[in-house]
Order: sequence, then structure tokens, then C-alpha cells
Amino acid sequence: MQRLIIKNFGPIEEVDLEINDIMIFIGPQASGKSTISKAVYFFKSLKDELIRYIFSIFGKQNLGTPIDMFATIMVAKFVATWGQTQHLSNTYLKYEYKEGVSIEITINGIDSVQHFSEIFSQKLSEIINRVELFLSRHPSESEKKIFLTEIEGLSNELFSDERDVIFIPAGRSLFATLSDQIKFIDLMKLDYGMVSFTKIINDSKHIFSQSLTDLVRKKTQLTQAAEHIISKILKASYRFEDDEDRLYFSKTGYTKLTYASSGQQEAMWILLLIFLIIQEKKDFFVMIEEPEAHLYPETQKDIIDLICLLSNLKNNQIIITTHSPYIMSSFNNLLYAYNVDKKGVPNVSDIVNRQLWINPDRLSAYFVDKGGIKSIIDEEFQMIKTEAIDSASEIIDDVYSKLFDIDPE
Repeated sequence: MQRLIIKNFGPIEEVDLEINDIMIFIGPQASGKSTISKAVYFFKSLKDELIRYIFSIFGKQNLGTPIDMFATIMVAKFVATWGQTQHLSNTYLKYEYKEGVSIEITINGIDSVQHFSEIFSQKLSEIINRVELFLSRHPSESEKKIFLTEIEGLSNELFSDERDVIFIPAGRSLFATLSDQIKFIDLMKLDYGMVSFTKIINDSKHIFSQSLTDLVRKKTQLTQAAEHIISKILKASYRFEDDEDRLYFSKTGYTKLTYASSGQQEAMWILLLIFLIIQEKKDFFVMIEEPEAHLYPETQKDIIDLICLLSNLKNNQIIITTHSPYIMSSFNNLLYAYNVDKKGVPNVSDIVNRQLWINPDRLSAYFVDKGGIKSIIDEEFQMIKTEAIDSASEIIDDVYSKLFDIDPE
């Protein structure tokens, strides 16, 4: 299992956690939820940076010292993700991809040191040396295509992960509001996660010149379940036509996405990207910030159903940051369904679709606050602790009780 260690980074004083298939972080604003989840995303996406670099210099000789080259790429991506480092002191991050394979970053102001484990350095050098040897033979274009597939496989092996990486940031409605102007946005002014998300949207839009029903290559229970949930949440059908983002509420009636509800704008690209992943039938790591944004509680439950449908498909990993007790309660229902069925109780699937159940071993949930994290999983019942789901209710109830006590009537 992969592992992340963070010390003295932003609001985080110290965190040490194993990476599970489904991870949920809840806590007050500015407590460090995004810092942790973005760190996982950062280290997992370094594989893509290596592959992208090799593709970019394909056809050139002398790629440079592998470790120095990769360290430069990593520093640039770190700054693109979090900004300049002058304000950081004694900051430390470490990611273990598997036993003996890890990357460490130590930062003190503008000075940063990158350390790669011996096995990582050795394997990276082997990949770069293999590229240089291949290019020295002056291969044909068809040979290059075959070789690039081999390099992708070696990179996946180095990082112990074959998953593609997708980041879905908070503030998604901005891209919907500016959908007509998104191609004119200066991406250099956005952080790396936003840039990545914008590119995914722009690259995906043309696919949706048809409805979801028309896009489905093969009708299965899985695709039908996904279609049903997406339709229920959006209450419309998205199509990209005449260079416009449109939500159709009838065969001919539509509204431009720019004028859709804030809930539709926030949820749409979570829904559509999950649909595409299900269609691709590949493994993905997906980080989603605040999936509940601008959504009615019942709809929050529906979006978690779709996310869990995705999590149970193949070997996908999901990280979620949230402020919503409804999100946590929705996960608890799916954990509970799995646990009840495990006891041999019949007809559980009549209440909750079997495709949505969550195996408790695959899920971790943490409360993030005061510089660290605390697991909120009840090990005995294998569910998220109810007292951790909505701590605000206790405060609100306490205030109400105090007011009630002093009310003379």
C-alpha cells in the first residue's frame, strides 16, 4: 500500500497515512484537507510528467542526467501546484510508491532538496538509458509508436500504478459560467490542478455532440445505472453543439450552460467525466473537491452513488474532500448495505443496488483539524462514526438548549 508523509506544510503540522481505494477528508475550511489530497495527486501525477517529458524530447539525443532532469520537472510542477516556496520552513513530504521506492522533498524557503530512493533512481536511469539507446538506432515512426507504449509500461511499473490521474477542483461553476470564454482563459494564471481540469474539459467536449444514450457503445447494467443517476441529478441532457455548452430539457428545448442552475454547473463535469471513465474501462485515480457544492441533500446522495459505482469498477481510486454531513451519511448507507449482506441477510439489493455497496476495507475517512488528521472509522461497526458526521449539530443543539432553558415561557 502506498503511503504519504507531510510535515510543516501549510496548515498541516504532521500527517502519516496509507493510501486506500476510497479516502474521505472532512473538516473546517483551511484545515488542510486540500493540502493532503493535492499532495497525493501531485505524487501520483509525476508519472505523467515523466512520460510527457520523454514524449517531448523523442527524437533528440543526450537526455541529460536522469535524476537531475526529473528533479527539475518535479520542482516546476510543485511550484505550479502550490506556488512559490519562500514562505515555507522545515517542510517535508515523502511518498512511498512501494517498499523501497519513494520520493522525498525538503523545503526551506527558496532552497529545496529532492531525494529519490536507490531503487527509484536505478529504475529511472534504466528507462532513460533505454530511450537513448533506442533513439541512437534511428527508428522508424511505427517503431517509435510501439516503443512509446513500452515506455508507458515501464513508467507504470516504476510508480507502481497504471491509473490515469484526474483532478476535479472546487469552483467548477466558474468554468460553466465562462463556458463560452473558456478557450480564451490564460491557463498560465491558474494553478496546475485547474489547468489540468480545463484541458480535460476542452478535450472532452467534442465527445458530447450526442446524448449519453447515443454515446453508450454497449448497454450494460453499469452504463444504464450511470445514465439513470446522471439524468436524475442534471434533470437535463448535456450536449456540445454549435460551439456551445447546452443542457436540453426536451428534444428541442435547451438552456446554455452559462444560464443553468449553480447546482447543474457544479455537478455537470463530475458526472460527465465519471461517465467517460466508465466508458473507457480503464483504471483511474480521481480526486474530487467538494462534490456537494450547490447541491440539495438528496442530490448529494445521488452523486455519491455515482462515485461509488465508479469506485467499484475495475481498480479505481477516489479521494474526496467535503464539508457535508450528507456526503458522509451517504457513504455510511453503502457501507452498511455491504455489512448487512455479509451477515447473510437476504434482499439487501432490493434496498440498495449491489453495484454501489462499499467494502469497509477499501474506505478510509479522516477528520482534518489542528494540523493533523484523526480517523473517524468505527472499527467495530466498520462505518464512519456518527458523532463525527455532523459535529456542528451538537453545537447548534447546545445553543438551542441554553436558549430554551432561559426562556421564561
